[in-house]
Amino acid sequence: MKTDHPIVKERIYPRQDTRVIIPAKVNSIRTRNLYLRPLELADAADLFEFRSRQDVADWLWSKIPHRNIQETEAYIRKKIFTTPDASGALGRQFTFAMISGTDPTQKVIGAVGINGLAPSPSIGYGIHPDFWGKGFVSEAVAGVVDAWKLPRKEPESESELSSGPEKLFAACNKANIGSVKVLQKNGFEIINEAHLEGDTVVSFALMRPST
Repeated sequence: MKTDHPIVKERIYPRQDTRVIIPAKVNSIRTRNLYLRPLELADAADLFEFRSRQDVADWLWSKIPHRNIQETEAYIRKKIFTTPDASGALGRQFTFAMISGTDPTQKVIGAVGINGLAPSPSIGYGIHPDFWGKGFVSEAVAGVVDAWKLPRKEPESESELSSGPEKLFAACNKANIGSVKVLQKNGFEIINEAHLEGDTVVSFALMRPST
């Protein structure tokens, strides 16, 4: 599991200039076993089924499960970026509902995407425990990383030029071995460890995928 808690992001992710240009309409993604479409407010009921579980919340910060669907709706609304992309556009998002490619009911079993652009882009995900250990999260992360090959604004200022190559970041509880393996399988490398609420948080970075 991942974290999109603002305090966590500020503590463990370095600052990076925003270079990505996100389209107003994001395309859906199809992988071998999954259909990933842009997350909608109507998905709250499906997400609440697992975001309300303590065994899911135990891997998140803070470790408090959602108490009602309204909290899940608020979680979905927070996926809308409050900082501009490189074109100056506000209100974009890049988070997807996870759906089994063989499920005719199109039930949402998880979510995956970019948590925010500040202080730097970071990927996050969560999936219903019924689907843990099946490789779906690794597949979903790979799909989002590939779709993140969006147009970029080339660095212009001296600070942008000196900031180095663009990266995509992630973090998880070090004790969550499955999550660590998901990120490493997708090319993320450990860059730091920090302590938070009695846990060790491992942060990762992935060089920007080639377009």
